[in-house]
Amino acid sequence: MVFACVSSLATTAPARAAVTIGQLPSTPPAPTCTGPGSDYLQTSVTGGNLYSARAAGTITSWSTNSSGAGATYVFKVFRRTSDPDAFQVVGKDIEHTLTAGVNTLDSNLHVESGDLIGLHEDGGPNSCAFPLPGDGVLRASGDLDEGESATFSPVTDVRLNLLAVLVPSNTFTITSIARHRLNGTAALTIDVSNPGLATLGGKGLKKRHATPDVAGQVTLKVVTTGKSSRKLARRGHLKVPVVVTFSPTGGDPTTQTVPLKLIQSRVVPMV
Repeated sequence: MVFACVSSLATTAPARAAVTIGQLPSTPPAPTCTGPGSDYLQTSVTGGNLYSARAAGTITSWSTNSSGAGATYVFKVFRRTSDPDAFQVVGKDIEHTLTAGVNTLDSNLHVESGDLIGLHEDGGPNSCAFPLPGDGVLRASGDLDEGESATFSPVTDVRLNLLAVLVPSNTFTITSIARHRLNGTAALTIDVSNPGLATLGGKGLKKRHATPDVAGQVTLKVVTTGKSSRKLARRGHLKVPVVVTFSPTGGDPTTQTVPLKLIQSRVVPMV
């Protein structure tokens, strides 16, 4: 396989509330992939956007910069296996016939953090990669279906001509609420789908936040303030609207409001 020289890389700005994975050359590279059909992916880069998802979410579109018309591409999502040289297809789009220039196609594929974007090329000479010293793509002959895996071999000094837009998942679940009667507070535990920012607030409540750096559980404390705090101490119980918001890194926020009854003991323990 021969890879011709091309011009420098183009920087593609990410869409609002989305993350860009991979990148395209500034001009269509010369046809470098001549078939027969193969699968391609890229595990690392010497600089620039990674070709791996750094968050769970949905691939909403993908692009490539084609030197001409007629080749067919299938966008794929790959996942590492226990064998460092083998990768499994965990998602794939339908086949698309390319036109000359930048092709951008809609998609709707779920990814988990760490998944890799790639493609299957077929149908004649095409621009599946562009020269970049120090980089390298991985190639496997054939067309892997979803659930299938294969061992990939390196092709050096090139980078994959592929870009995808990832919308990070903003889902979260309230998994438990623990009330502390002695001081009239509560601990609310949520399970977040991605790294990001989790905040807690509401009328009469102190604002709290947590910044999980991985998907998983975080705990936020529910504490009253001002008039709500005095009313709770006087009555011994108080219903409050707890507003929880989760904003994944690079994504849109989502909010849930939980009506919560706080209980405070009127008996002050001896110290």
